[in-house]
Amino acid sequence: MLLSNKIKKAVELHPEIIKLLYPENKMNGWANLTRTHFNNVAQVINKKVTQAVIHNVDLVAHNFVIGKLKIEKDILNLRCVSVAGFIQHLSNCSEYQLYNWVSGKTLHSYWSNGSAKDVKVNALLVFLQVPLSDWDYWIKDRKAPDSIQQSMTSFPFKTVELNHASLAIVKKYYTGNYYLYYQKSDGSSNIIKTPFVIKEQPNGELLVQSISEGHRYIGKVMSLRDGCLYINCQNLDFEEMEQYVFNIGLETNPEVLFGVSTTVSVKERLGVALKNVLVKQKHHEAAFENEQEIEIPFSKIYNSNSEEAVIVGYLKKSVANIIKTKSCCNLSDLVQ
Repeated sequence: MLLSNKIKKAVELHPEIIKLLYPENKMNGWANLTRTHFNNVAQVINKKVTQAVIHNVDLVAHNFVIGKLKIEKDILNLRCVSVAGFIQHLSNCSEYQLYNWVSGKTLHSYWSNGSAKDVKVNALLVFLQVPLSDWDYWIKDRKAPDSIQQSMTSFPFKTVELNHASLAIVKKYYTGNYYLYYQKSDGSSNIIKTPFVIKEQPNGELLVQSISEGHRYIGKVMSLRDGCLYINCQNLDFEEMEQYVFNIGLETNPEVLFGVSTTVSVKERLGVALKNVLVKQKHHEAAFENEQEIEIPFSKIYNSNSEEAVIVGYLKKSVANIIKTKSCCNLSDLVQ
């Protein structure tokens, strides 16, 4: 089948497409656009379709915008295991790593009266935010009854920012009880071990709770982007924020997460970055979050290969566990 004029016109008049092609707006129609123009149009479309897919997995699970053989091949090549893993892969990609739902070559063929495949047409309808109930009218170039004609903004698969959509993945794979390990910011040969809890609240928010060097922290998971989990925590005992970044990649059953936190040193009141190790616990004790932190010296001798022994050994051998900043100074002070 050919791409309907209704869909073509809507794509041509889409605000983001008009903005993209503004320098060439006097080219007298899309028939005069080059392959480069269509490649750029495809990038805009692919970005929006990816956002919609992350928010509504059914678009992929029910093969609306991708064929069954194609998704199975991608899951195999990307080692995603399942559709959920494929969606997580999309969530971890940066805005410059676009999935190719439709190519510039394909779009160029459609505007040259080439045949259109169903999944590609569906991808364009997702980009246009056309309600699912209206798809048939758009594909067949017919006018929908007035009772179901709606604006583009009524599209049921509402697009959202990648970092918000990816929180569903965090809820599924990364909530639970952890022990957080890091070397003390005063530079002493002591390690802090403290409970670190990521849990979903009744309102759907992801709450983080921890106690660090006698201070209580509470915060929220902010986003999952480019394979990293971002968390902001507020110190409840004095004015200080702690920000965490943990590397998670595509792991869906993590035992250990590595990351870094940025905070303020207690004594010097200077910015400091600390290497963090999160170890997920297999049991979910109700009072886990009420445990107090403990200090473990590097000199402690272990007789077994316990969790603490492994982490102490790792941090003891690790370099750059602490990165300290200076207060403001003159440029000449930086000369060695």
